[in-house]
Amino acid sequence: GGVIAGWVEALQLMNAGSKWRLHVPSELAYGGQAVGSIPPHSVLVFDVELLEIL
Repeated sequence: GGVIAGWVEALQLMNAGSKWRLHVPSELAYGGQAVGSIPPHSVLVFDVELLEIL
């Protein structure tokens, strides 16, 4: 378990206070594996706001 690779990459590039829309290709998410209601080879889209870095 853990965080998908696309999140790890994006969060390392974000600055505190920034808001990004992430389009994570399947290769950096779940690939060919279905997870719950997410079909295989899905591009995932997230709206992320990084409030602060501790």
